[in-house]
Amino acid sequence: MRVLETRTARGLATVDAVQGALREGEYAATHVERTARRRLTADQDGRKRLFVDDPGFGGFVRLGRGGRELYLNANDLSERGAAPLLDSGRRFFGLGTPAPVTEAGAAHVVAPGADGGWETTADRLDMGAAASGAAGLSDALAARLHAGQGVGSLQISDVLRESVYADGSGTRRWERCYGVELTAVATSADGARAVSASRYATGLDGIDPACLGRELSLMESGTGPGERPFEGSRVVFAPTATAQLLRALTQTILLNPVTRPEPLATSLVDEGPRRDAYGARSFDCEGTPTGRTELIGHDGAQRAVVTRKGRAGCGPADGRSLTGHARWNPLKNFPQPTAGNVRLTPTGGGDLLAGARCVVVDARTLGVEEFRSGGQLAFRLMAAHVVDGVPQGPFRPMSVEGEAIDFLASVTAVADHVSYFPGQISAGGGYLEMDLTRVTSKARER
Repeated sequence: MRVLETRTARGLATVDAVQGALREGEYAATHVERTARRRLTADQDGRKRLFVDDPGFGGFVRLGRGGRELYLNANDLSERGAAPLLDSGRRFFGLGTPAPVTEAGAAHVVAPGADGGWETTADRLDMGAAASGAAGLSDALAARLHAGQGVGSLQISDVLRESVYADGSGTRRWERCYGVELTAVATSADGARAVSASRYATGLDGIDPACLGRELSLMESGTGPGERPFEGSRVVFAPTATAQLLRALTQTILLNPVTRPEPLATSLVDEGPRRDAYGARSFDCEGTPTGRTELIGHDGAQRAVVTRKGRAGCGPADGRSLTGHARWNPLKNFPQPTAGNVRLTPTGGGDLLAGARCVVVDARTLGVEEFRSGGQLAFRLMAAHVVDGVPQGPFRPMSVEGEAIDFLASVTAVADHVSYFPGQISAGGGYLEMDLTRVTSKARER
């Protein structure tokens, strides 16, 4: 497979088949999507392998009749399976929920193409050319490593997500989000440790291997066995650690909205249909257009994300405008509020790696120490002692605890993001500085 093939026409035929299978008095809204991927792996000996994942469409049908509606989930939905799916759901109308008396309007507008479509880019990766250039990428990465560190392997992937939506009002939309992800593994001098990091862009030429190599060097150093405690208060988060932090904070505020605003040096925004973002969308699973949304402003107040079935955070007086933040979850009875492509707005300033720094390279939530039900978060931080961007060795791991707003209020400087990182919530990661005196911090034994 030289390039990933689009299946949009198949998705459109599926949603049309649902509309064609409706009975008198029924209405339906259908959302289907799929994610195809090719992965080229290259090990340190130059051996290469190609893997292809090319699934069909899955999604849901919101079927309504007589003022009630229910959601029919289908992990594999095709034109042929549309009528049987509706037949299977009709017997459960009594278990449905009341339909809204009136449908709310949308907060954003995304102009689709003449055929109702939207895509991040029409370009596609030539995997053969990428395979030929793998050695050059590996050399560019290795040039930014230090102290015997080496490049263990590379993975070059291109990802195509296709979504289709249609309902009885005549709305019919499709979109394609395409991009390229570069993942690299760096090893320690003795080969006992390995770390990985990635970058994403609309094309391979949009990824800076030198920037990725520098972060890999910091990560390998910071994850080593360290006994030296960090005795300062200001730390710098590397891009991957920033993405880990933002994803956890965003998931938490969607469940436990901010009730105690604090002034911030930055703001938390969802970029929605930003084309270089991993989760770029022009509409959500309810067919609502997406757009740039300020989730938490400089004033520390949280703004609302609104779906047909729910909302998270505060908002305008009417609270009715749909913001394009619904996500299909096959394990739930209806779409859930989510975020798309979150990042912190840059604050400006100088090089955050200049001078002697404590650089956090891994920020993972602490499982049993994470009190999501109350909005309390705890992270384990692994960090390296870094001087002018060059790692000197690891610090002892630390833990920090606090509410989401405490972590955001602790941020003192934010550099431009270097990439959006994959996940249920795509997070833009760059270097950021945080003052730990605003959150509870303590050193941890391994």
